[in-house]
Order: sequence, then structure tokens, then C-alpha cells
Amino acid sequence: MKQLMDHFTWNPSDTLLSIGCGSAWWEVNLLIHRPCGKIILVDTQVDVLNEEAVEDSIQYFKEKTALPFYPKFEVHNLALNQLALYPQSIDGIFIFNAWHEFDQIEELIQAMKQLLKPSGWIILEEELSVQKREIHEGCGKKLYFQEEIDQQMASKQFQLRQKVPKEKHSFYLEYRNL
Repeated sequence: MKQLMDHFTWNPSDTLLSIGCGSAWWEVNLLIHRPCGKIILVDTQVDVLNEEAVEDSIQYFKEKTALPFYPKFEVHNLALNQLALYPQSIDGIFIFNAWHEFDQIEELIQAMKQLLKPSGWIILEEELSVQKREIHEGCGKKLYFQEEIDQQMASKQFQLRQKVPKEKHSFYLEYRNL
């Protein structure tokens, strides 16, 4: 998380979206240190993402850090293209270690394009294949090469702005809406 905090920023009034967020553990930890106005949490797995799980994460990090949690939050257990959100209403999107799990990438990118403001950004944290195709340890799905993700994003006019190492084969990739 330190690399993310050191290299990326958003405004305290921003509306952010996190896709494939699980129980929102990373989002709560991040936003307790650098708040936004509102975070919309999206994951299709109701047993993982629900208001109780998010409240548990908030309580844990409030106790651990002695910091308040300011952002309003919404929980949605739908695919992104099924949400009733206004076009160009999102300042930034997080996708933490989930890109390799999405089945309908083109539809996802199209939905992100419609929701992001013209100057909006996407921060994608992902383990990448580097020299040969790798398999994700946790779920057994194939990992992408960065060039594949860059091409997918470029298809909807998202441009790579920066790449920040997280761990050996994990990176933060920031894409900007052109």
C-alpha cells in the first residue's frame, strides 16, 4: 500500500469505484489513510461483499489506526454494466488483484469508459506474467502480460500513465481516460 500512497492521489471529494473488491479490505485500509467523498464497492459475490463485511473492515482499521473513516460507501453485488450509475460520474477506479478473474473484459472496459469522467483514472494492481504465461496461485486462472492489458485498455482510449512496482511480479498500472 505504501507504493500506492506514494505515487497516486485523489481529492477528498472524489467519487471512487472499486471493481472485484471482495470484502473491501484494501479499499478501507487505503481510504482510512487518504479519504475520498464516496466509494462504490462492486463484487458479484454476495457472501464476500456485503455491508456487514465492510463495516467489520472499517471497525478493524479504525481500531488499528485510531483514524476515522470518512467516505460514504455503497455495496453492489452486480456486474458493473448492470449498475444504475450516471455516465461520467466516477473520478477514479480501483481494481485490486482481480483483472485475471474477469471473464468479459471488453464489456468491463466499455462500462468503465462510460462511467469515468473525461480526466478519470484507473489504478489496476495486478500480478503479471513476465517471460512466460503464469497461473495465479489463488484461483488457478491465467495471468496477463502487461502488453495485453495495455492493448485492452487502448481499445477504449485508456492510456498507461505510470507503472509502479509492488512486489516481484505485481505492479500498480495507472491508466488515464483520453
